[in-house]
Amino acid sequence: MKKLFVLLIFLFGLSLFSYTVRIGDTLTIEVLNQPQLSRTVKVAFDGTIPYPYAGNIMVAGKTVEEIAQILKPYAEKVVKDPQITVYVVKYAPMLVFIQGAVNKVFDISVYPGITLTKLFSFVGISKDSNVDFENVQIKRGDNIISVNLLPYFYQGKFDEDIVLKEGDIIYIPPLLDSKTIKVMGAYTLEIPYEPGIKLSNVLLKLGPLDEKYADIKNAKVFIDGKVIEINLKEVISNKKDIELSAGSRIYIPKIPKFYVYIQGYVKNKGEIEFLPDEKKTLKTLLAKAGLLDEEVENEGMVVINNETKLKVKDVIFGEQDYNLNKGDIVQVLYEPFTVNVVGLNGGSVTLLHNEPRTLPYLIKKIGISQPESIESVQIVRNGKIQEFNINSLIYENPSIPLEKYDTVVIRTSQENAVYLTGDVASYVSFSLNEKITLQRILAKVGLSDYRKIESVTLNGEKLDFNKDMEIEKGSILNVTLKKPIYVTAMGYIKNTGTVEFSYDETADLKTLFGKLGGLIIGPDLYYTSDKVYIIRNGQIVNSLDAQKVYEGKENAKLENNDFVFVTEKGPNYVYVFGKGMPNTVVKFTNSEPFDFKTLISKIGGIQEGISKTVTILNGSTKTTFTWDEHSNIKLENGSTIIFDVDTENYVFVVDENGKANMFYLDKENTTLYEIISKAEIDKGYKFVKLTRDATEKIIDISNIEYTLSFNVKPGDIIKVIDAPQNIAYVLGEVNNPGIISVNEGTTVLEAIISAGYFSAKAAPSSVYLYKGGIDGKAIKVNLSGAIKGGNIEENPRVEPGDIVYVPADAFKTALDWVPIINNLITLYNNIYQIGK
Repeated sequence: MKKLFVLLIFLFGLSLFSYTVRIGDTLTIEVLNQPQLSRTVKVAFDGTIPYPYAGNIMVAGKTVEEIAQILKPYAEKVVKDPQITVYVVKYAPMLVFIQGAVNKVFDISVYPGITLTKLFSFVGISKDSNVDFENVQIKRGDNIISVNLLPYFYQGKFDEDIVLKEGDIIYIPPLLDSKTIKVMGAYTLEIPYEPGIKLSNVLLKLGPLDEKYADIKNAKVFIDGKVIEINLKEVISNKKDIELSAGSRIYIPKIPKFYVYIQGYVKNKGEIEFLPDEKKTLKTLLAKAGLLDEEVENEGMVVINNETKLKVKDVIFGEQDYNLNKGDIVQVLYEPFTVNVVGLNGGSVTLLHNEPRTLPYLIKKIGISQPESIESVQIVRNGKIQEFNINSLIYENPSIPLEKYDTVVIRTSQENAVYLTGDVASYVSFSLNEKITLQRILAKVGLSDYRKIESVTLNGEKLDFNKDMEIEKGSILNVTLKKPIYVTAMGYIKNTGTVEFSYDETADLKTLFGKLGGLIIGPDLYYTSDKVYIIRNGQIVNSLDAQKVYEGKENAKLENNDFVFVTEKGPNYVYVFGKGMPNTVVKFTNSEPFDFKTLISKIGGIQEGISKTVTILNGSTKTTFTWDEHSNIKLENGSTIIFDVDTENYVFVVDENGKANMFYLDKENTTLYEIISKAEIDKGYKFVKLTRDATEKIIDISNIEYTLSFNVKPGDIIKVIDAPQNIAYVLGEVNNPGIISVNEGTTVLEAIISAGYFSAKAAPSSVYLYKGGIDGKAIKVNLSGAIKGGNIEENPRVEPGDIVYVPADAFKTALDWVPIINNLITLYNNIYQIGK
């Protein structure tokens, strides 16, 4: 037993002294009876430690015994025959790096002999994790070890378990779509593929299916390159079933949502959705939205798509109704019945729906019951005056109907006063013996600045208000003021909205942009104001350069109801790929030279060890050259620049945000669907542009069946068609219909302006925006405000693949235009591909 103990002590000491010091270890150096030479130090990142008389000594990779011998000559400078002991008091962590489905750094120093499967337990990976256990890889130095852990997780076999070493990089790939079963459409679900799984098993995981939400009778299953249409009711009732394979997709369509938009005097504004079994009528809509009060019920008006008008009470209380279409815009309007009273007890008087709208009732409502002080009562309507006897109104109660916005003048016999109607309704009184003159009247009502006044009339004759004149007591003067000019501005400016120009302001672009905070212009900006359009009476009457307007070199006069729209200019940009390079999109500011030398500066130069051989791809043009500091070339917008990359084994992807990445093709027949999944591209985007051998192809990635069957090749460049390359369609009654480029800020109106604006036959109140294409959600957009120069109530953004259709007939629905749009899209796609 004693011999065994001695042997263990020997082996422990042997292992202790055989340990080689690592970077990050903390060492204690003890020199017997020499505290000035003893110290505790940490091994630096370069593998050295500091020591007196020695400077920095390399210790990494050496045993503590070797380090003691290295230190001995330096200690001997102070003491003869020094006794030196070196030992590790704290070990540096031994890190392994986990990447892929899990991104962590793990210290294995406290777990001697830890294996890959044990590591999985520590980081929480189990059989149910979304991990591709079949293709785990360990990079150890220059070697890559491939591991299949499926037998371990599914059969309990440990044949390929591996003991980990410091510095191992463990790549745990996420489970690719090709190894899963996915449900799309009305419901979403993703589960790992298991041999023998059937469609019924997947439906059980989904739970009960709501037929009001999902069209379960018209589901599709994509399996092994085939499309199978199936009624899921038959699967649920065990009449049919399908065995699925890895990568199968189940598409359950949503039942199209029916909605309309409502604004105005209602409690619930905005989008109102109808359930499948609800009647799609105006009466139902008003009940769902809720009217504000009883006055709206009896006096309100409903306007549908700015065309059809109905009285609210006829819909609610009568038999009149209206069948709604998806996306209709409904406005509930209400204007109270008001009459202006000038003179005794004057003011604005509102008559409710259940009150008599007669002159005798009004006289009583404002509290006049004694006729002695009243000389006469007059109604001023459309510039004409009718006079009535006060005694008759009070005692005889004649039927004299009033109209909305009438002016009623109560003339008193005892007052020294005049009456103003028109834009200034007022009773202007004077002292008993005070002289009544025109300019005194104007001063009393606050019109001392005569520039505000358009005209003053007495008995139909215009008066010169710049000259004072005496006015007879009891006269009725009509005052008209100069109307302000209103201009609406939208687009890429600091603030948008309707601007009022008063009588003393110059109505021009300079003043307009001054009121709105200015254009967005500057040498350090990536996005700037570009073109300034002035639209008047539905026509573009002027187009100016925003930069020249900003500099004061261009300007234009504006008129009432003009509409000004400022477009956005995006930056010049290129895509950069390469080993050791910042794989990304590089944008240039408004003032930066758009050339290769500036590009090199923006990416921080070409680092040492990276080849200066550069390939530039631009459309069908491919240029390869070797760059040096003395050479420079101009760049073209949207080019792809590759710094000497092994294109034989990589594909290059630019996602929807402009982020570039490279993916190694480690197997044949890698599909486009796998690549866009690896790049985590939002599959809501519709188009990518694939460049192969200097030729380009637009691919619709919303076509899942095609994307699953399309194989990528080394050297392919895949770009999500995004700003400013994204394409959308503007069709119908515009001056230049076809395909346009859009960016993240493009609105329906801006898209129409890009296509040459509305033609003479256009119906701007019924523009349709088809989201994601002809089969997408159809939104009806009212842009009549753009024609009239007023506010635009709704101007949604246009995204890649959207279709904007401007009809000539405002009464047709979104479905009516589908056949025409399909033919037009085929035509313009062919033209677009030829142009590419």
